[in-house]
Amino acid sequence: MKGQNQVFFCSIRGSTIKKFIILDCITGTGIYYALKIITSSVLVGVVGSIVCTESIKRIPSKCCT
Repeated sequence: MKGQNQVFFCSIRGSTIKKFIILDCITGTGIYYALKIITSSVLVGVVGSIVCTESIKRIPSKCCT
C-alpha cells in the first residue's frame, strides 16, 4: 500500500493528566522524600514511593464498587 499515509490520533482527557501529575508526580515525590529523610535510604524511598502511589491508585476503585 504505497502512497497511503495513515495518521492516528490519541486523545487524553484533562482529568487523566491532572490525576497523573497530582498523584504520581507530587504525591510520589513527597512520599519519596519523607521516607528518604526518615530512613536515610534512597532505596527505601524509591520502593516506598512506588508501593504507596500504587496503593493509593487502587483504594478508590475498591471503595466505590
